[in-house]
Amino acid sequence: MRKIAPLITGGAALAALASPALAQNSASATATGSVTIVQALTISNTANLGFGTIVKPTNANPNTITVSATGNSRTITGTGNAVGANSAGVTSASFTVQGEGAQHFSVTANNFNMTSGANTLAVTVANPTGATGLLSGSLGSTGTMVMGFGGSFTLSSSTPSGAYSGNLIVSVAYN
Repeated sequence: MRKIAPLITGGAALAALASPALAQNSASATATGSVTIVQALTISNTANLGFGTIVKPTNANPNTITVSATGNSRTITGTGNAVGANSAGVTSASFTVQGEGAQHFSVTANNFNMTSGANTLAVTVANPTGATGLLSGSLGSTGTMVMGFGGSFTLSSSTPSGAYSGNLIVSVAYN
């Protein structure tokens, strides 16, 4: 037994010399945390989309009635003979976006239907989803941007007469 004890003790001493020190196997690094706080976005309607009064075509050909996204102007195109009765009530829709200055945002504005009783006109929105904007001002102040929206629909001699209306819904979100 005496000869085994020195061998075990000597082997343990050699193993201790051969292994590296634990303090040399650790390291550390530092990361920084950050955040930018911004005001909530708001959107408000300042003008509705109005196509005015239209006399429908008397021939079999359709017309497209369009109101521009800016400028409150209406055009009638196509091979039908529709006529704008007057320009009263012709307006682009207008929305004011407000939030943190100098921030980019995206817009969602979907096509919609205008109805008169059971009758429907499908409106294609002129400032479609995917549009973007940049709020005025700088970070730390309130910024605004006014956005215009127009639209168009097809009118034929078979379209029932009536007062049509529907809801254009516009949403915004920070990019």
